[in-house]
Amino acid sequence: MLYRFVFKHMHSSDALQEYARTKINTEVAKFSTKPIEAHVTFAVDKHKHKVNCSIVGGDGFSFNVEHVCDDMYGSIDHLIDKLSSQLKKRKDKLKDHKFPKNRELFASPVGELEYANVEVDASDILKFENSLRRKFG
Repeated sequence: MLYRFVFKHMHSSDALQEYARTKINTEVAKFSTKPIEAHVTFAVDKHKHKVNCSIVGGDGFSFNVEHVCDDMYGSIDHLIDKLSSQLKKRKDKLKDHKFPKNRELFASPVGELEYANVEVDASDILKFENSLRRKFG
């Protein structure tokens, strides 16, 4: 994984770089198979320590996460929590995109040959039309 570190209004720190590198590496390795690049910016503005992280992966994902705190290491920890939640959300979306939880439009258990005998009311038609609008825009 390629890392780029930028320090604004502060001196560069190898310990801070290594801390951010290990934290980001462990989180991205849990959720992604092909991480490519991480761009991390450390900045100090008066008493606020700001960390911004942009990650671009080979699986076609791109995240930009930022956190401001009173401590630089605390900012990195909170940034990792935000990054973890975004990666988990992305992984859940990829996992559920073929088989969503609400797959059944009509909840009545009907065999394949019995469709002609099922009564359809207006609410079922509205549900069907709304699902088509969501699916095809």
